[in-house]
Amino acid sequence: MEKTVQHTYGQPGSMEYILRSQIARSPGGLVKMAPGTAKRILEELNFQGQRKLESRRVYGHAYAIKSGDWVEDYPIHFVAMPDGRIWLVDGQHRLTAIAEQQTPIGVSIRLVEVDSEKQARHFYAGFDKKDSVRTNTQILDAIDLARETGLTSRMARAVFEAAPILLNDMEPVTGSKNVKQLPHVFLQQTRIKAVFEYVKEAKEYESIIKVAAKGLLEKLKQTGPVAMGLYTLRHQPAKAREFWAGIANNDGLRRADPRATLISDYLVRSFATGSTRQRVQQTSLAWNAFCEGRDLKIIKCLDGAVLTIWGTPLKAGRK
Repeated sequence: MEKTVQHTYGQPGSMEYILRSQIARSPGGLVKMAPGTAKRILEELNFQGQRKLESRRVYGHAYAIKSGDWVEDYPIHFVAMPDGRIWLVDGQHRLTAIAEQQTPIGVSIRLVEVDSEKQARHFYAGFDKKDSVRTNTQILDAIDLARETGLTSRMARAVFEAAPILLNDMEPVTGSKNVKQLPHVFLQQTRIKAVFEYVKEAKEYESIIKVAAKGLLEKLKQTGPVAMGLYTLRHQPAKAREFWAGIANNDGLRRADPRATLISDYLVRSFATGSTRQRVQQTSLAWNAFCEGRDLKIIKCLDGAVLTIWGTPLKAGRK
């Protein structure tokens, strides 16, 4: 049983007191957060077990503020304990971006009362999962993207994760350099918009691949193949249906058929290693051979090779 310790948290002038006062004066927890207040929250209330800041995420939020794509009602979460302590458990990247601004920024605050520090830590643990899964799942659940688009939850998320590739001429976007050159592809709103724009192709792709054997189906739902599936269905729908249906059915494909070679490569090449670009490249090599009527006995992904996709704006010989 936890000991009860007397503290003076929440006294006038403390950050706990200021935060509660702001919430009390603001309807629905929507407050105008001053940069200085955001900085004090990070210094005084941030949960000690928080992960390290990622500059990519901070830059993306700062860009959203400046471009007008900032979402005010996406809550920043705090927990409040009986002794008056308040911890920031979710939202440190957004608050860091706010702290860098020159004027107050609108943001939604959610303060959850808990019974103990143990409960507070459990609440934090609910957010502290693998970053990409946690963030994407929260976003998609919050806007109910699957229901809005008519896609399954798995496919909605797969398209959301493939969106930066589709928005960047099929090149994966990684590293801080690219974040600064192409910040729009990291904006949640831009990626959500891309999902809606590719709903038709996503539904067709999901319908085509659903007959695939379990192991192959899992590979076909990964980011690289999904991006290639949507891209080819948009630019070469007839060829794409034949290509992806042949892969999904995997019924009597002859040796050296590019689709058979791609299936083998999917199943033996670990998706847990290598780059996302490699996932796009391996599929593009099979697609090109298939469309050109060539046999393909082996797939060799070469670093730095120009990415070409037959019958699309990324066809060979483009300038």
